[in-house]
Amino acid sequence: MNPLRNVVNRTLLALAGAALLAGGGWAVLTSDAVAGRLPGRWPTADAGTVLLDRGGLADLRGHGWWTPAVVAGTACVLLLCLAWFLTQFRGGGRRLPLAGPSLTLRSRALADAVARRAEATEGVDRAHVYLPAGKKRSAARVRVLLEPGAEPGPVLERLTRGPLDEARASLAPHPLSTHVHLGVRSDRERRAR
Repeated sequence: MNPLRNVVNRTLLALAGAALLAGGGWAVLTSDAVAGRLPGRWPTADAGTVLLDRGGLADLRGHGWWTPAVVAGTACVLLLCLAWFLTQFRGGGRRLPLAGPSLTLRSRALADAVARRAEATEGVDRAHVYLPAGKKRSAARVRVLLEPGAEPGPVLERLTRGPLDEARASLAPHPLSTHVHLGVRSDRERRAR
C-alpha cells in the first residue's frame, strides 16, 4: 500500500474514532446514573432535554443561510467520503505497458518482485519499491535499508546490475527511471531487535 495513503487512512480513522469516543463518552457521563458522581463544573444536560430542541431548530431555520449551509456541508462530507472510498481501489490496479501488443503488467506485481529481488541482494536488509504506472515512461522509487557494515557503493552497483536492470528489461522499450534511497538502521532500532 502507498505509504501516504496508509498515513491518511490511519489519521482519518483515528479522528473518526476519537469523535465517536468523545460523543459516546459525553452521552454516558451525562446520563442520570453517572451525572451524580461528576464534579459540579462538568457540563451536563438537564433531565428530559435534547441536544437541539424544536424552538432552537426553528430559530436556525429562520436564518437564510442555515438550510443551504447544512445541505452544502452534508454534500461535501458525502463527496469526501466517496472520494476516500474510491481511492482505496487505485493501488494495485495500474498497469504498465510491455513491448508486445496489448501486453500489460500490474505495477504492484513488478514492484513486489523488484523488492523481493533487492532484499535477496547481498548487503540489503529490507527494500520497498514504489512504481507508479506511466503511459510511456515509468519511474521507480526504491528505499533500501542496508545491513550493518554494508558499503553503499557496492550494494548500489549490485542493485543496479541486478533487480533494477531486470525491471528495465521487463518494461523495454519503455524507459524506467529509478531513484534509490539508501539508509542504515539506527542504533536505537538495532537495540530494539
